[in-house]
Amino acid sequence: MKKIVFTAAIFAAATAFAADNTQTAAAPATEKGWTHFVGAGVTVPVSKYNVEGSDFSLVSAGLNLSYMGISKSGFAVRADLSSGATFTDDVKYNEKESADVGTYFAGEVGLGYGFVNTPDWTVAVFATVGVEGSVFTRDTETYKHPDLGKVDWTRSVTLGALTLGGDVVVRKALGDHVGVFASVGGRWAPVAVWLLTDEYDNDDVNRKDTFKSDKSDGGFTVVPTVGAMWSF
Repeated sequence: MKKIVFTAAIFAAATAFAADNTQTAAAPATEKGWTHFVGAGVTVPVSKYNVEGSDFSLVSAGLNLSYMGISKSGFAVRADLSSGATFTDDVKYNEKESADVGTYFAGEVGLGYGFVNTPDWTVAVFATVGVEGSVFTRDTETYKHPDLGKVDWTRSVTLGALTLGGDVVVRKALGDHVGVFASVGGRWAPVAVWLLTDEYDNDDVNRKDTFKSDKSDGGFTVVPTVGAMWSF
């Protein structure tokens, strides 16, 4: 009887061990194909363009939102948007009045490679293409137009550029999903455009006159950014 009980115990233990191994083999750990990052930060772009033989230097500051994805092979993609204020002494509304503060916007997409992508650190580089612009606006409520009479007059001066360049992004994790990041980008502007728009409005008429110049020697922008980043 004792021999039968002992044999049954050994058989039960062996069966349980085999079942445990079967469950482990049937549910292997899965490896993520992509790591995704969403960032929010502050950016301070510094730009210089040359249009119609005149230099325009601008310093901007704004918010930046970005997405970055890195595959397990290292291939990486990135997209970001920025918006804020821009400051300059070089944009003129007319011969007597200069524009001081305007609005800034920019957007880029990029392809690159993640050299390091661990739970603690990420280091990646990207080649980028995008657009950026600054808009300065002056409103005059009462203006006597020689043809239209008394009108509300709005004058806008826009500087915009197509950009090509690159970014370096470094992320440091502070927890399972939260971290901080810093990036710096360099943009070459092969084409820069200056646009002047006058809009006249009263009860009888609304007219818009636009003058454009794309005769430029291009320019450049340097884009440092810091902020928080979430991974998933």
